[in-house]
Amino acid sequence: RIKPASDLLRDQSVQPVGLKHRGKMPRAAAAVKRSATAALEGAAKDRTPKSAKLAVPAAAAKVPSQALEPALEWCRPAFDLLDFLGDSLPPACVDMLRAAAPHALDAKVHERHAYQTAVIDSLARLCAEALKSHRAAVASAEAAVSTLLQDRERAAEQLAAATSDEEAKREAKGVAATTSKSAEEVVAATRQVMESARKKLEEVESLAQVVSEAKVDFEKEIEEIWVPLKSGTFPPKEWRARQKAIARASEILTQAEIPASLAAAVPIALKERLESRTDFGAQAIEHADIALREHIASIATQLEGHHATVDSQTQAVAKAEGELKAAEAELAATLNAQIEAENTWVDSDSAVRDLKAAIGSFAEKSEQLDAELTASKISLEELQGLVGRFEGLRASTEVQSMDAVAEEPKDVSAEALAQKVEDVTPQAPAEPPVDAPSDSAEAEGGRAASTESSAA
Repeated sequence: RIKPASDLLRDQSVQPVGLKHRGKMPRAAAAVKRSATAALEGAAKDRTPKSAKLAVPAAAAKVPSQALEPALEWCRPAFDLLDFLGDSLPPACVDMLRAAAPHALDAKVHERHAYQTAVIDSLARLCAEALKSHRAAVASAEAAVSTLLQDRERAAEQLAAATSDEEAKREAKGVAATTSKSAEEVVAATRQVMESARKKLEEVESLAQVVSEAKVDFEKEIEEIWVPLKSGTFPPKEWRARQKAIARASEILTQAEIPASLAAAVPIALKERLESRTDFGAQAIEHADIALREHIASIATQLEGHHATVDSQTQAVAKAEGELKAAEAELAATLNAQIEAENTWVDSDSAVRDLKAAIGSFAEKSEQLDAELTASKISLEELQGLVGRFEGLRASTEVQSMDAVAEEPKDVSAEALAQKVEDVTPQAPAEPPVDAPSDSAEAEGGRAASTESSAA
């Protein structure tokens, strides 16, 4: 199985190549440069947008330092930086940078060749992008906190206005309820008046009916009893019927409230035959007849009075009914106003409740946003520290000592490691002879390139 470049670096049997050479780049190192450059370009093409890759986590966690060989401990700032940025880069790119960074950073600044400078500049660009992304995350978190504070102040102002409006609507609701209650009382009183008027009308109508029937009965008895007795038209053989008629006539005269002397004389006079009546008897009958007629007239007058009372009470009932109808209409209007006031107050009360609930949730939101802001700042500070240490290493002019150098250096490029197969990679000498001609070096470079192409 092919090991990752980071594992190969930590393997004691594989040591970095060319860290002590300051002259021409070894042939194997030239192959590393070409393969690493291609890996960088490919990783840059495949990489997702920076904004997605360099997003700051909600809670910044300190990246644990990985174990390094003592010979590579001086390069820990670069490895820590790569560990921090590892989630934003493809794994192959991270492995390639971990393999190439010690070689690039080991050279003095003024002695670095183009590939070493390209590797360091790539790390610098990643640092700049990460710093930009982290600063943007901090700014975004601060903006979110500021917006939440503004929202809280605005909600507090809205709550004060909504509370005042709710109090006014509650007062209006109470007024509407009081008005409706008064209207109900008016309707109840008016209905009572109307019912009383109707009851009185029934009474006077009943009394008028009784008087009217009494008048009719009285007139009927006068025609059927008094007139035959007065005229003496009862036959002698019907003396029993005449005696009953005289007794009933006495009762009728009693209803007419005639004097007692007249009431006592009339029955005696009625027993006499018409042709044998004395002047005293005729006068008694005449006065009784006048009293009966006057009584009928009195009943008629009384009946007219009852009729007038009925008419008046009928008008009173109609008036009471009109007043009741108006009171009921007023009650309906006040009830509608009360319902509208109730609904308006419910809306205001709901608005107050919603605002209070929103303000109550601000504490949790504020705590969450503060935590995100703190995490963003901690992550930014950690990144700034890592970048500062890397920049210090980048600007260093001292050559770091690497104790162990492999007798047969390995090709540590990302491409070569990805395509490595057993016993197919040719070995290159650690350092070309200083007096070798340039054409020999070019020939050796061509052979290395040919070997790399065949390995690919």
